[in-house]
Amino acid sequence: MKKMLLPLMILGAFLTTSVQADDTAFIDVSGSGEIQVMPDYLELSITITATEPDVATAKNKVDEAFDFLNTTAKASGVDKKDVESVYITNRPVWNYTRDRERQLVGYEVRRPVTVTIRDLNNYSAFLEDILVDPRYEISDTQLMFNDKEKLAKKARRLALLNARQKAEEMTSVLDQKVTAVLQISELGNNLPQPRFIQSGVMMKMESASADSGSEMQIQEQDITAQVQVRFAITGK
Repeated sequence: MKKMLLPLMILGAFLTTSVQADDTAFIDVSGSGEIQVMPDYLELSITITATEPDVATAKNKVDEAFDFLNTTAKASGVDKKDVESVYITNRPVWNYTRDRERQLVGYEVRRPVTVTIRDLNNYSAFLEDILVDPRYEISDTQLMFNDKEKLAKKARRLALLNARQKAEEMTSVLDQKVTAVLQISELGNNLPQPRFIQSGVMMKMESASADSGSEMQIQEQDITAQVQVRFAITGK
């Protein structure tokens, strides 16, 4: 029993000494930073789909729709290299009878396309042309930035300055002052998802033409950063 107590006593003394030696006074402060910027371009995810009794007919319809999409994009000022489609898929379409028998009714061909619109003024015109066509399914819109890291750095710098300002304000009330930075943690940053103002509903339309009032207006986006900073403090 005595042999076991000796190591425990030594360990206890070591822990006590470590805690007592680190007697630096400090304050933990969170900081936030935010900037508003317009996106540089956007990426539109579109899927072309056709279902027909045979694969060849379905593929031909998808090819026709893809050609029309290219023509529409070009008319809206989109460069050919900014219309990307790297693969195409097909699958059988089955129907089940009341007797649970499976019957082949045709084949579905799908071709995903990504359209990059670099001039944001062209977005609404392009969207109006394809939104009314049932061959196209718009699945996603991503607002993009040419230099995301540069924007993140700006927001992070504001967050750090905000943390220091808060620390100095709080310590000055208690006749203390900030002397050094002991620890910095980044809690996260945010590059935004699309945020639009629209007067119509963004959806697939059945009519032959769309109301011009559904024009999409792209707004400035919020880019934020959050930090946690531990400052050493001392009396004035």
